[in-house]
Amino acid sequence: MIEAYLDLLEESYYELKFAFDGLKDEHVWKRPNPELLSVGELAGHIAYWEAVKLAGEGGVPLPSPDKCKVVSPLIDQRFSYYTSNREIYPSELHLAMKADEVYAELLRVHTEAVSYFKELNVDLQAHPAGWPESTTYNFFLRYAIFHSAYHTGQIYTVRHLLGEETPDN
Repeated sequence: MIEAYLDLLEESYYELKFAFDGLKDEHVWKRPNPELLSVGELAGHIAYWEAVKLAGEGGVPLPSPDKCKVVSPLIDQRFSYYTSNREIYPSELHLAMKADEVYAELLRVHTEAVSYFKELNVDLQAHPAGWPESTTYNFFLRYAIFHSAYHTGQIYTVRHLLGEETPDN
């Protein structure tokens, strides 16, 4: 079952690469509206949650990126949740990374996080330490698939709002 989930997660990353195709560097960290995230911030959000869930030690109420086995500029607390961070970080976050660098880093984080997760060899019904009792590894994998797909759609929307032509989506 784990392999089936991981295959679906890989498929979501296959689709994610198209959302980055042709993305203008000047649009990576630009929000189309102050209340919407940039493509770079969405990529950071995807990377953050996948890494802390699949390659982190957990923690409540929020996992700590410093306890994550994957190190990346995209694994930053500021990428965790926009709604809880917007008052602390009211403007868009800008990293010194171009579009292709953001995608390459997102893919690297994904690959490393999945590799660490495979090494754990977990029971999907097991409860990850430091997470709410209702949380299982099964939930982590199922949600990771949805999460990357959902935010891939948002990336297309951000690009459209910035006036970009995108690949067929």
